[in-house]
Formats: sequence, C-alpha cells, structure tokens
Amino acid sequence: MQLILLSVTHIMTVLSLLYSTEGLSEGCDDWELSGSDAVCCLKCKPGNRMVKPCGGDPKTLCTPCSNGTYITHLTRQYCSRCRQCWGIQFEVQACTATTDTKCGCKANFRCGDDQCTFCVEECGKGSEPTPKRACRKCPYGTFNDKTHSACKPWSKSCPEGHVLVDKGDAFSDVKCSRIQAPTMESLSSHTQINISEDKVKKQPEDEMTWLLFIGGIGAFVGVFTLSLSLMYIRRKIKGEKEKPTTETLPQEELTIMIVEPDESCSYHQPEQEQGGSSESISTQDSESKLIV
Repeated sequence: MQLILLSVTHIMTVLSLLYSTEGLSEGCDDWELSGSDAVCCLKCKPGNRMVKPCGGDPKTLCTPCSNGTYITHLTRQYCSRCRQCWGIQFEVQACTATTDTKCGCKANFRCGDDQCTFCVEECGKGSEPTPKRACRKCPYGTFNDKTHSACKPWSKSCPEGHVLVDKGDAFSDVKCSRIQAPTMESLSSHTQINISEDKVKKQPEDEMTWLLFIGGIGAFVGVFTLSLSLMYIRRKIKGEKEKPTTETLPQEELTIMIVEPDESCSYHQPEQEQGGSSESISTQDSESKLIV
C-alpha cells in the first residue's frame, strides 16, 4: 500500500514539475527522477549551461549564458566566447546565446572552412587553390570551368558518335562534335565552298604571276636599252680615237716649206752622169735663154 502511495506521489510531483516548467526560457529542458526527492537533468534549455546534473529543483540545474558567450551543447557546464571578425572578414550575423558570430569574406576572397574561421584568395576559372591558401593555373592536360575548385584532367576520348575537333585548355575540356551523315545538299554546298576557296586561293596566285611577268618584261626592256646605249657610246668613243688628226698650218709656214730645187743638190741617174758635158752645157744655155 505504501509503495502504491509513493508511486502516485512521484507521478503527481513529475506532473506538477512539467506543468510548472512549461514555457520557461531557463532551466532544465529534460530530466529524470533520481531517488525520492531528486531529479537529474538530461539536457538544458537552449542557451543554458548546466550548473549541476542533479538536484531537487530542475530550474536550478541550468542557467543562461552571459552576454558575449554562447553554447551549442546542452549538457556542457560552460559557455564559449563569441568570435570576432577581423581583417578581410566582416560580420554576417551577430552572436547569440545559442549561435556563434557568423563572419564572411570580402570581395575576391572566400571562407577557408565551413565555419569561416579564415579567408583565402578566391581562385577563378582556369586555376585551382593550393594547400598554401593561394591559387595556381591548371597544369597542362587539366581544366577548371568553375570558381574555386580543383582542376580536372581532359577527357581521353569523345563519346560514341562524336569526333575530336579541338583540344582542351585550362578553362574547358576537349571539344567533340557529333558525326553527321553527309547529304546531297551538304555535299553540294561543300563542293561550292571548296570551289570558292580554290578561286580565292588562285586569284592572288594569278595576280602574282601577271605581276612577275610584267616585271620580267620591264626588266628585259631596261637591260636591252641599257646594252644598246653602252654599245653606241663605246663605238662613238672608239671612232673618235681612230680618226686621224690634221693640223692646219698657217700660210706663211706653207710658203716656207716650198723649197726651190737646188742645182747643186740635183740628183742624176747614172746614165746622166755618164753623158757628155755637151748636154749639160746645152741645157744651161737653154735655161739662160728662157730667163732672158
């Protein structure tokens, strides 16, 4: 009978405690009976730290954290100090009794961990973060098309039905294109494109050929004209050198140069020398007569 009365008493006590603690912001949130007149707290209400685990009144087992502190574990006996945002960080959410201060990072930086306890440089596309909290360009053969993530290797092959059209770079993977069956229209358009391309290619070649031809003719004409000019000049110079030079002497000199024949210096053939003296005498007499 006493056991039944004791059990009823305990039940009434628990019900009264539950009723009395409903809606309270401090104290124990969940407890269990321990002995005839004590309860043990299983967890404190949010924002409360546990003063002692067991006691007679659940309200006295837990107490709220003071300003500038918070608690997340409802069975801990002390509160933690709120964080301070500093440097390139800024405060996103103020500290409360149940949550710590939430910090963010300024532009071009991002949180280094889930709690944003530090900031690191934000790596853009084509680069990746390093363990030293810096950024580096994706090595050759890898790419990164996202912000602040690790580089990935290029694809080694294209999907089935595709062909490789371009290799990758630091920002994108290799480029593949779907293989399409050729049609008559595509073939005709491709042929027209090839013909037009050939015309475009031949046009500058033809122009260059004509230019070279005209230039060759001009060079030939110039060389031929120069050769004729040189030959004419050479012949003229040679003719002037071969032409005899005549000097015109004055009239007086010509007169002086006319020498009268001298009898004493006359030249006689041998036959004349053998002739008689009568011929020479007769000759002198005839000349004397002519003079008279």
